[in-house]
Amino acid sequence: MNAGDHRVLLAEPDSDVGGVVLDAALAAFVDVGIRRTTMNDIARRAGLGRATIYRRYPDKDAVVEAVLLREMRRFVRWLDERVDHITDPAEQVVECYVAVVGGLRRHSLLNRLMAVEPDDWLPALTADWGGVLAVARGYLAEKLRGHQSAGRLRGFDPEPVAEVFVRLAHSMMLTPTGCIPESDDGRTRAFARAHLVPVVTS
Repeated sequence: MNAGDHRVLLAEPDSDVGGVVLDAALAAFVDVGIRRTTMNDIARRAGLGRATIYRRYPDKDAVVEAVLLREMRRFVRWLDERVDHITDPAEQVVECYVAVVGGLRRHSLLNRLMAVEPDDWLPALTADWGGVLAVARGYLAEKLRGHQSAGRLRGFDPEPVAEVFVRLAHSMMLTPTGCIPESDDGRTRAFARAHLVPVVTS
């Protein structure tokens, strides 16, 4: 995935049958993890025949990929709803960081996978996470460029700044314990105002 792929993700439609299958798969993944979920489990939860599912998804790996892509698409849409109405760049940076850290902290699928299948998912969330980080970096960099174009931010290269913010949020997801607050939105917001806002406004 490339930095601009968040726009592609947002444009992908959710079909009716595909949505039923992915809803069923997501529920199964949250309940028992991905490793223990079978295509039969997904078909039973979806109320569909296996043949119907296999016509759309050739194997479980394809279902897993589709579920994760849909979760990313939903997360980006939810984040847009949280921050797009904020015109002040400093406050948008703050709320974007708070939303991402809090959203990842409360994400049911991520929490479940890290709890029941850490050996499978730690590599996926670290060494194999570069494409997702690129999407997140592109998403934030685009918002910073928008503020620059509107004259609300000074001139700087938004890509490395966005990369720093994204990697900080990623680190908070993997290793939340530390002096940077992550379990309370108010304290996370205060941290962002004190330490992240100056990066884009000073």
